[in-house]
Amino acid sequence: MANLINHKSILLLVLMTLDVCFCKAQVTHGQNMYQVNDLVERQQVNRTSIREYPDILADLQNIEVIGGNNVENMEWGTDSLIAIDNAGMNKYWLKGDSLLLVGTESRLMHIDYTHPEVWLRFPLSLGDSIKGFFEGKGQYCERLFLRKIGRYTTKADAWGALIMENSDTLHNVLRIQTERITTTLAQPLDNILATYGTLDSIPLLGNDSIIRLMGSDGRTVRTITQRYYAPGCRYPVLETCETSIVGGGNSAAQTAAFYSSPYSQESLASANRGASSKSNDRQNNASSADNPDKSFSYSLDIDTSGKTLTVNCTVSGTTEGPVPVNLLLCNQQGILYRQTSGYLHQGNSERLSLSYAGLHYGSYVLYIEAGGQQYSEKFNVN
Repeated sequence: MANLINHKSILLLVLMTLDVCFCKAQVTHGQNMYQVNDLVERQQVNRTSIREYPDILADLQNIEVIGGNNVENMEWGTDSLIAIDNAGMNKYWLKGDSLLLVGTESRLMHIDYTHPEVWLRFPLSLGDSIKGFFEGKGQYCERLFLRKIGRYTTKADAWGALIMENSDTLHNVLRIQTERITTTLAQPLDNILATYGTLDSIPLLGNDSIIRLMGSDGRTVRTITQRYYAPGCRYPVLETCETSIVGGGNSAAQTAAFYSSPYSQESLASANRGASSKSNDRQNNASSADNPDKSFSYSLDIDTSGKTLTVNCTVSGTTEGPVPVNLLLCNQQGILYRQTSGYLHQGNSERLSLSYAGLHYGSYVLYIEAGGQQYSEKFNVN
């Protein structure tokens, strides 16, 4: 009997050890590294409709959807992985075992993080933490220079279960909480350019300067983000965010929550389907070989030294009269930055050029409108 008890005790210890090992390192490079070409469906839900219990991380049985589906698309930029959704884009770099947040962009502003934040570290286990400072420079409406500085602490702080809307239960869910304390400083862009010439010439701040400047203008914001990672899901199943003003008195905190169903994530391939090609394969000498309108043809030349796009185009066939051609240079969200136009005459070749000098680094789309048709070429500003 004593031997039987000892065997049972040893078995129990072994099972407990296996369970602890299973819980650890749930966020890993192989399982959770962002993948190009992924389409991640996310729904905004009412934060107050999510219930929490001592032994349950979150109960989603009665979640209330308050917005339409927001599809996040992962694609390669010039030298980064870009996540694009309705709100804008985030840019990431993988450096060693860390995924870094290196830039954000919306319709009104963009920020490049010269001192980036560690977004994820591989592996990340229960109890692990990351902390540091971040600093970014950018523009708001091309009128204000922005410097965003702050500190962050990220910790895998809880482990448990999620109850799904259909009452299924996901076990071994790891919660990662990030607290950011952020200060945004703004100055007239013209003044900054007059002093430094370019934004890249502005010197970086050290950690001591960041600490000194934080809160100096009373616009310090605290953001607490919680991401819930479930086994078999590359992206968080649930993400919540709470934002408040530091020293804001009785001002209410703003909350948001987003749900990405584990069932929709099952369709995401486990392999990196596009990692073998980080650049746009039509970056140079693109042509209209597959153009359904046979009367119009073009090729695209990109002069990276002169920062100029040149469209060589011709119109042929039975086209009568001059054909108007429009070039529109937009970002991924469709915001128009530059445009030019001209006319084509049958049998003649024309060259239309458009400068992209001064545009922020990132991905753009050149739309070519001719003969009642529209064509597009994606390219990157380096």
